[in-house]
Amino acid sequence: MRRTLILSAFVAAVAFGPIAITGAARADEADATKVVQTLGEQTVLAAKIDDKEERRKQLIGAATPAFDFKTIGAGVLSHTGVQVPPARESEVIEGVIAFVSRSVINEIERIRPEEAKVGASNVKSDSEVRVGMLLSGVRDQINADWVVRKQAEGWRVTDVMISGNSLTAHFGGQLARRSRGELEQLVEFLKAEQKREKVAALPQ
Repeated sequence: MRRTLILSAFVAAVAFGPIAITGAARADEADATKVVQTLGEQTVLAAKIDDKEERRKQLIGAATPAFDFKTIGAGVLSHTGVQVPPARESEVIEGVIAFVSRSVINEIERIRPEEAKVGASNVKSDSEVRVGMLLSGVRDQINADWVVRKQAEGWRVTDVMISGNSLTAHFGGQLARRSRGELEQLVEFLKAEQKREKVAALPQ
């Protein structure tokens, strides 16, 4: 009797279960892949712009609708070991987001991608899809899995995995070494980095 029940459950799952789940998963996969594909295409277009100020403006424009910066900032902060009181959380996360954004844009400008090739995708759950994309540039390339999660406003990139390593963990580690677990050291470093970036942007 037990074997009959198990076999019946298995047959029912095969016959009926995958249809609804697979259909939803495929729709989610397509939506998540579209976010990464559009990001890649717009990044390549922006990288071709010669004027640095305009190029950076367009790179930011490409990233803004694709990334969930608040989630990324919170993720990076969680790896720093710094305890942030609720009253200062918004200020610190904004500084972290600015630091991460500048670092990513600097890396994109370094490689100057000429092609974005979307590869395989992997549905991890009903709220997470990982999409492979290779950005090939003049000087280098980035081959990564872009972690796309379903948020209230739609599918957004919340992390990037390169050779199995999380970008949020990478930046969190950088800030952890700079701050040594101290809030004020973290804040001062973020402010110094922002000031240094502004000075570097001035006409020489």
